[in-house]
Amino acid sequence: RPAPLASPRLAFASARPPFVSETMRVPVVTLGGTVVTNLTVDPTSSLEDCQSQLCKAVGHRLGNVTGVADLRARVFHGGAELSTDRPLAAASISEGSPLTLVVTAGSRVVSASSDGTARVWNSDNGTLLQTLGTVGWQKRVTLQKGALIAGREVCSAAFSPDGTMVLTASADCTAKLWSTGSGELLQTLSGHRSRLSLAAFSPDGKRVLTTSDDGTAKIWSVECGCCEHTLKGHSYELRGAVWSPDGKMVLTSSEDRSAKIWCVHSGKCLQTLKGHRWAVLSVAFSPDGKLALTSSEDRTAKIWRVETGECLQTLKAQGPKVLSAVFSPDGRLVLTASLNPVAQIWHVETGKCLHTLKGHTNTVHSALFSPDGKRVITGSVDKDAKIWSVDSGECLHTLSGHSGPLRTATFSPEGKLVLTASTDHTAKVWCATTGELMHTLKGHQDALATAAFMPH
Repeated sequence: RPAPLASPRLAFASARPPFVSETMRVPVVTLGGTVVTNLTVDPTSSLEDCQSQLCKAVGHRLGNVTGVADLRARVFHGGAELSTDRPLAAASISEGSPLTLVVTAGSRVVSASSDGTARVWNSDNGTLLQTLGTVGWQKRVTLQKGALIAGREVCSAAFSPDGTMVLTASADCTAKLWSTGSGELLQTLSGHRSRLSLAAFSPDGKRVLTTSDDGTAKIWSVECGCCEHTLKGHSYELRGAVWSPDGKMVLTSSEDRSAKIWCVHSGKCLQTLKGHRWAVLSVAFSPDGKLALTSSEDRTAKIWRVETGECLQTLKAQGPKVLSAVFSPDGRLVLTASLNPVAQIWHVETGKCLHTLKGHTNTVHSALFSPDGKRVITGSVDKDAKIWSVDSGECLHTLSGHSGPLRTATFSPEGKLVLTASTDHTAKVWCATTGELMHTLKGHQDALATAAFMPH
């Protein structure tokens, strides 16, 4: 393993303003609200002048990161990014005005596997940076505190919104928070009585949502690791869960044929969405948070009004079981993936199917829009991923190279790359423009459950 590198230098270049004033203290916080440092500066200072203090904060927050030279830092105040050469006072920053520091370490990917680990990779060159957890299996089913545990496989993994932490969910009934940079275990979230199926950060990174086969979801505080609410109401295993865009609501789905909308502040159920005839497999909020989307084993997806719980559209898909359904970035379209070899694009307002994406030869497990909404990526049991045009429904590229079924396929935040994860123990990074294979991420010793890019 490479030796730890020196503290990163943040590339802030500017000329210092000519006037002088008294010093002030300015807190620097993460997206989650955690204070990482307090700058002692005068109002004429720019970010260039604060470089040494900011570098110290970055080093403390991320630890000794392999390849730390590619750290990228951005500073915001009141939602606006600060210019590196502008005096702080000119941006209306005064004593006690918080600045938000967002740091990413180049382009990163996290993968989760049945081998009991999650791994962090540099997607620019395919190198392994961190292994989170210990490789190992618990093949036999055991009884622990009344809970059946089927193994230690990591079921999901995701970066925090600011990229400084990784969140994993495991079959050992726990979720864990890790440092992206050092790989250190920061928190273990214990309380569920059966295997976890999902763990997700809230949009502001301050909370975590977990779902379990014990029929409950839980909301946790990232700062202290304590459980704020246990969402009880479903009568069978949970199959999906998602935060609303503003982080004020949670949407869950279950094998009990229903979905539920919950208030994050109180933990109370606001709406129960009933209408599906079989298990509800996935859920999603529209980008504006006004609509909910569900998919089911009953061959349909449904669009609901969040405020009233009214069903607005029923989308009758081809073939059995709609495995997933998502909104487009602008909220005008819906994309569904089915147990049969097709995905379909639908118009939200009319409920009309605009395109049926045919070309796979087996179940489409994963289907997502690109960040700009112009393309779709699908991943299939047939071992291929395909990139499609939303306007024409035409297949633009077929990404072939895996030797096992795909579990997930997703675009990078800027839409230039595609990431696929497979049961063949690998993830692969592809060029979204040409379909060319760029890197194969090797190291896991069992099937991958998922893989995800670090946010911007």
